[in-house]
Amino acid sequence: MNTHDYSVRGWGHDFHVLEATDNGMSLRLAGWGKGINNNDYIILPNGEDTTRYQIDNIKYMSDPRDQWFASASFAPRDSQ
Repeated sequence: MNTHDYSVRGWGHDFHVLEATDNGMSLRLAGWGKGINNNDYIILPNGEDTTRYQIDNIKYMSDPRDQWFASASFAPRDSQ
């Protein structure tokens, strides 16, 4: 599993929340960027902080090839 930091958005590295359910515990996302796979983590901005989600399912589009749609679940970081 890899972690992908989307807390800083930019051209070719961006996302949109299409739907948030269960008080933000589950998301449907659309985004751009390569290399994200099922079970990877994605870090998203949350005000002045960030929140980690785990990708449940991701599907890449053929045009543009870096566009994807995904479902993700809240994945709290281990406290140390």
